[in-house]
Amino acid sequence: MEQHQRGARFGLRRIDRVTRWAGMALCWSHAAAIALTATEAILRTAANWWVAAWALTAALLISWALLRAAQKGLFHRAVGSRGGEAHPCSPEEPADYDRAA
Repeated sequence: MEQHQRGARFGLRRIDRVTRWAGMALCWSHAAAIALTATEAILRTAANWWVAAWALTAALLISWALLRAAQKGLFHRAVGSRGGEAHPCSPEEPADYDRAA
C-alpha cells in the first residue's frame, strides 16, 4: 500500500511538472503568435510566420488540456485511495475561512 502511494505521488509530481512546462510553452507560443501577427499587420509583409506560430499554439493548447485532464484524474484517484480525504481547494469542501467559528 505504501509503495502504491509513493508511486502515485511520483506520478502526480511528474505530471505536475510536465503540465507546468506545457502551460509555460503555451503562454510563450501564444505571445509569439500575437507579436508575429501584429508585426505582419503593421509591416504588411507576406512572410506568414504567424501561421506556424498559431499552429504551434493550437497544438500546445490541445497537449496542455490533455495533460491537465490526466493530472486531475490522477489527483482524484490519489484522493480516493487516501480514504476520501478532500483536498483543501476542493469545491466540495469549503475553505477554513468560509466556516463559521
